[in-house]
Amino acid sequence: MAPDDAVPSTPSSALGSTDSSHAASSVSVAPPLPHALARAVLGAAVMGVGLGASVALGIAAAEHWGLDGFLARLVPALLVTSLVVPTILFLRRRFDRRSLRGIGLVGPLTAVRTAGLGFAVVVAAAVVVLGGATVAGWLTWGAVDRGDLLLFLVTNTSIALLYEAVPEEVSLRGYVLTTLRSRYARWVAIVVTTALFLAAASTSVVVGAGLTRLLDVEPFPWGVVPAGEDPVSYFMLLAVFGLMLAYAREADPTASVWTCIGAHLAFLTVNRVVLSVGGTGVEVELASPDVLLLVPLYVGLAIVAFAFLGERTPRPSPREVPRTA
Repeated sequence: MAPDDAVPSTPSSALGSTDSSHAASSVSVAPPLPHALARAVLGAAVMGVGLGASVALGIAAAEHWGLDGFLARLVPALLVTSLVVPTILFLRRRFDRRSLRGIGLVGPLTAVRTAGLGFAVVVAAAVVVLGGATVAGWLTWGAVDRGDLLLFLVTNTSIALLYEAVPEEVSLRGYVLTTLRSRYARWVAIVVTTALFLAAASTSVVVGAGLTRLLDVEPFPWGVVPAGEDPVSYFMLLAVFGLMLAYAREADPTASVWTCIGAHLAFLTVNRVVLSVGGTGVEVELASPDVLLLVPLYVGLAIVAFAFLGERTPRPSPREVPRTA
């Protein structure tokens, strides 16, 4: 998946004995299957525990300092990125001894371009599906307050990137998916990464519930899904969403994780504009609760688009080499 981690396939007959000896000393034997899976589970655990702990600490900070509104949301967002991202980078560089580019952390220009690609694909899919729903009368759009909409886009983008998109994509579709692709077939890596995505979400709820009680602040309800969510609907949407993000990782030849970050941000932005009861500057009325089924529909269309782009992208061998000293 990751171009800089690919091991070129060179026929052994073309190598002299000296070159063969050098190659044997510089290329690591791929880790055993259980070891790769354990590394992936660890990466997902970092995300789940980090998110749950950050939310609980954010609640404690809000109660202690009397924070509300944007600041109350910003504190846990900063915490989760500060906890998760450096831990993943440490695991990749010091524990695995492999390059950061291998998990999709590309240069700034490529990051901007691929984030734009991910964002554009998801927004285009949403426009097609929600546009059709509007024509059919399932969605009714009202007045748009440009000032409120601009304020929403700025604050939503800040929180969405720090709280969800960046830490989740660097850990899950970056570290976890790359680690699994180093030893497993592509479809296995995608399915297992998606399953670990669901597990990380549940872990965050359990950790948050436990830590809020230890900190003696307003407690989370115990469970495996956020309070008020139907478990079946929640996990089904999360699974489709996770698959979309996994396919987004291979939509560009650079295998940039920023494609996933852009897609993640677009998903959160579209859903909050369409489904929020207010505060976005856009008035939207749903004809019935069943219109919510349009969300997995447009996500499914985005999966098809990312898969199509991925099929047109060459995939080098996902086997990895050690990071050079």
